[in-house]
Amino acid sequence: MSAGSALGIAAAVAVAVTAIGWRTVLTMVAVSVIALAVVGFVNVTGILLS
Repeated sequence: MSAGSALGIAAAVAVAVTAIGWRTVLTMVAVSVIALAVVGFVNVTGILLS
């Protein structure tokens, strides 16, 4: 991950936080992290069981 993309992401997060509030952003991030964890867990379980 280059510094440019990191800065871009940081700027986008800052704009989103300013526009819709940090609670909403935090909730969205938490939901996406949980979704990724569930998908990863299901994939690993499927691989182990197959």
